[in-house]
Amino acid sequence: MLTFENVLTVFRDYLRQDPEEEVLPCRRGYVRISWNSDSRYCVDGVLCRTPEELFDLLLQDYWDFELIRRTQGRREATAADEEAVDELCQPYLDWKKEALK
Repeated sequence: MLTFENVLTVFRDYLRQDPEEEVLPCRRGYVRISWNSDSRYCVDGVLCRTPEELFDLLLQDYWDFELIRRTQGRREATAADEEAVDELCQPYLDWKKEALK
């Protein structure tokens, strides 16, 4: 079963590594907030009303984070970079498939 709590558990390590992403509970679900370095203003906030929405958003955030880490933000990503990041994301997709059974 896919719940907000187990989505957050699955992405816990990623969220600890990425200082620019934060997930907070709210009355309507969870909000993922993106910060810009040390600014006191957030870049954006996205409401996730379902665990599936939260999973999909965090998976995309993780993909972007790993791609930037791989390129160090200094060069264009290659197809090989994207394939490597896709492989890193695969365990998350496998987990989701199992959770939805």
